[in-house]
Amino acid sequence: MKKLLGIALVALMGVFMLSCSNGGGIDKAKEIVQELKDKGANMSVDELKAKLMDFADAIKPVTAKIAEIGKKIEEDPSKALELTTEMKEAGAEEIDGLMSDMEAACEKIPAFKDLEKDPDFQKKMLDAMGVNM
Repeated sequence: MKKLLGIALVALMGVFMLSCSNGGGIDKAKEIVQELKDKGANMSVDELKAKLMDFADAIKPVTAKIAEIGKKIEEDPSKALELTTEMKEAGAEEIDGLMSDMEAACEKIPAFKDLEKDPDFQKKMLDAMGVNM
C-alpha cells in the first residue's frame, strides 16, 4: 500500500497538481482524512478499503484532470508552462496536502499493513483515482 500511495503521489505530483473544481469532492476527501485520523485505529481491513475507495472517488475529478493535462503536456511540451500555471491557479497544493495527510493517517492504522501487501486493491484504488499505470 505504501507503494500505491507513493505511486499515486508521484503520478499526481509528476504531472503537477490540480484542485478539484467540485468543492464537494475536496470537502468529502477532507472529511474522510479526518475520519481516518479519528477512527482509523479501530477500522477493519474492509472498512479501511471502503474509506480509501471513497477518498479515491472524491478526488477523481482532480486526478482525471491531471491525467488529461499530463497527456497535453506529453503531446506538446511547449505548453507545459501554460498548463502548469493553470493547475496552480486551480489550487494544486490543496490536493497535494490531502494526499500527504491521507498517507500519514493510514500509516497509523493497523489494518493498513494488510493493504500494503494487496496489489489487487492498490490497482483498484489507482483505477478509482483515474491514475492508470
